[in-house]
Amino acid sequence: MLGCQQVLIKSDKDTQAVIEYLCSESAKLSNCGIYYSRQLYFKNGRISHRAELHKLLGSENQNLHYQAFYSDTAQQILTGVAESFKSFLGLLKGIKKGNRYTTS
Repeated sequence: MLGCQQVLIKSDKDTQAVIEYLCSESAKLSNCGIYYSRQLYFKNGRISHRAELHKLLGSENQNLHYQAFYSDTAQQILTGVAESFKSFLGLLKGIKKGNRYTTS
């Protein structure tokens, strides 16, 4: 079972604005990665690997959401997208083979 820990921070308005900006940019970068992965899967029938996402959305291609972070942070966000997409497709293959999955 996975858990979640809530961390409450007290910050001034400037710090709060920076945190909200970084959270929104993280979500936007994740959405860019998901969009590219979905398009690649639907058009070519293959999944994108993390290195491919890093190269496509990396600083070379001037993606503004990628540039909002240090490169290692942005790469970790895109690695999470690639791993989640690969896991989802593995789940779909398992369901097609007749395996049952329940959420608990």
